[in-house]
Amino acid sequence: MKIGRIGVAVTLAAVTVSAHSDMDPAALAAESLGKLAQAQAISVDVAVAEEAVLSQGLKIRTLREGSVVLSRSDGFKFSRSGALVDQQVSYDGENVYGIGEKAKVFVSIPLSGTNDEVMDILTKEAGAYLPGRDLFYEDAAEELLAEVLESHYLGLAPVAGASCHYVVFRGPHVDWHLWINAGHMLPSKYLITSKWMAGAPEFEMTFSNWNLNPSINSDTFVLTAPEGYTRAKFVDMQPEF
Repeated sequence: MKIGRIGVAVTLAAVTVSAHSDMDPAALAAESLGKLAQAQAISVDVAVAEEAVLSQGLKIRTLREGSVVLSRSDGFKFSRSGALVDQQVSYDGENVYGIGEKAKVFVSIPLSGTNDEVMDILTKEAGAYLPGRDLFYEDAAEELLAEVLESHYLGLAPVAGASCHYVVFRGPHVDWHLWINAGHMLPSKYLITSKWMAGAPEFEMTFSNWNLNPSINSDTFVLTAPEGYTRAKFVDMQPEF
């Protein structure tokens, strides 16, 4: 969900509310996301908890683990696995690929452009799913903060044993939360609430093992079709609840 690229433009000035007047939530978020934007390469392990509301009103929560590897100049790869899905989506500068282990499908499509352009095309036009991509755009801070109506700094909170700055932002369509490691200032957890959808489902992503100088080679983002897999479209890789 790329929350900064949807919805109408907001002209109201953001309102900052903080229990600690010397801490600016927008500045903290901009510093943290700026560190990612400035990195030429990134790798991180992720744990995703995502809610869905079924037609009968039952809310379910799926848990998935995976990783993100990105090079600003060479491409990216998003991997995730869980009970309903086990897949990889990647881009090597010339092609985009997808492997859906559960559905036994493989996708390969010629495509070129910047990482940001390709992520937009994949999610908006091709039906691919790149969880947490909001944070990996080069203009992540600008886009995420552009529609903020209200922001809060809620002090230090623990995430996986680390002390984190907890900041909250309210937008016209979604609210989002960011826990920023107080030591290295990289995101520890990211939460989105879709408040105008029935049941207000949440998307939560926890990060570990950040590396802003990973080893990446020419094969990192190239995927090949496993034996017996069927050629398909990205929409065929998505799980059905």
